[in-house]
Amino acid sequence: MAAARRPARWAGFRSILCPVDFSDQSRQALRYADAVARRARVALHVCYVNDPLLVAAATSRLHYPGLAIQSKRELQMFVETALPRRSSKERLPTFRTVTGVPAEQILEAAERLRADLIVLGTQGLTGAERLFLGSTTIGVLQRARVPVLAVPPVKDKMNSAPPPSWPGTRILAAVDLNGDSRSDVGAAARIAKWFGSSLFLLHVIEAPVAPSWLIGDAKGRQRKLLDEAEYQLNRLAATASDDVHVESRVVCGRIAETIAGVAASERIELSTTALRDRRGWFGARRGSTSYEVLTHATAPVLAYPPEWTRALRNAKRRTAF
Repeated sequence: MAAARRPARWAGFRSILCPVDFSDQSRQALRYADAVARRARVALHVCYVNDPLLVAAATSRLHYPGLAIQSKRELQMFVETALPRRSSKERLPTFRTVTGVPAEQILEAAERLRADLIVLGTQGLTGAERLFLGSTTIGVLQRARVPVLAVPPVKDKMNSAPPPSWPGTRILAAVDLNGDSRSDVGAAARIAKWFGSSLFLLHVIEAPVAPSWLIGDAKGRQRKLLDEAEYQLNRLAATASDDVHVESRVVCGRIAETIAGVAASERIELSTTALRDRRGWFGARRGSTSYEVLTHATAPVLAYPPEWTRALRNAKRRTAF
C-alpha cells in the first residue's frame, strides 16, 4: 500500500534581510528582524542603499570617493548600537551597502542572498505623503517573491524592541474568500505553527452604503452575506493543520481599517495578509490592500506573495511519508 501523503513540514525562515536608512523606524524594524533571526538561529543580513546622486556629488564635488566605505562603517555602528550583544556561539549579522533605487536594490539583494524574509520599517503615511515616502515599501510589496514583514511606527521609540513573547499566543490572518483562500489559510497556519501561536482567521465584508429607504433590505442582505461567509470561513478553518488551534470571525466594515482595528482591540502582535496579483485592467495592484492595512496598523504585518504559497503547495505534493 502506498504511503499516505502528509503536508510537508515547513522549515521556517532561513535567511533574513533587513534594509535600514539609519532612522528610528528602521532601528525598530531591525530589532524585529533580529528577533526572528534569533528564534530561527539563522543569518541576519543588514543593508543600506546609497542614493546615487549623493554618491556622485561626494565623488565629483567633495573629492571623496569613499562614501560607500564610510556608509558601511556607519551601518555596522548603527547595528551594533541597536541590537544586543551576541554570544560567541551566535551568528553575527552581515553588512552590505549598495547604490541605486531602494526598492530595486532591496529585491536584488534578497535574491543574491537567498533571503526568504524581508523585514522593513514603514512610515504608515497616507495621502500625498504616502506617494513619496511610502514608495519603497509599496515597491517591495508589489514585486517581492518572498514574505515581507512590515513594521509600523510605535509611540514609544525608546522601547521599540519586541517583547520576548512576540508574536504572542495568537496570530491574525486576514482572509479574502476566493479561489486562493485555502492556500492562504494553509500558509498562515504554517506561520502560526512555526511561531508557536494559534491562528485567528478574520474576513471583512465591505459594508455597503445604502439610502435610508433601503436600509431594511440592506440589513437583510448583509445578514445573508455574513451567514454565507461564516460558513465558508469555518470550512476553511477545518482544513488547517491539526497542530494549530484555529478560530474564525466575520465582520463588516472598511477592509483595511477593520483588520487593523480588530488586531488592535484583540491585542494581536502579528497579522498576516496575502499579496494578490492584479486581476483585469482595473484590479488593485499587488500590495495595495496590505499597505492600506499598514497605514492603520499598530503591530507588524507579514505579507506573503503568491509565489511563496505556490512553493509551499509544491513542496507538499513532492513530500510523502
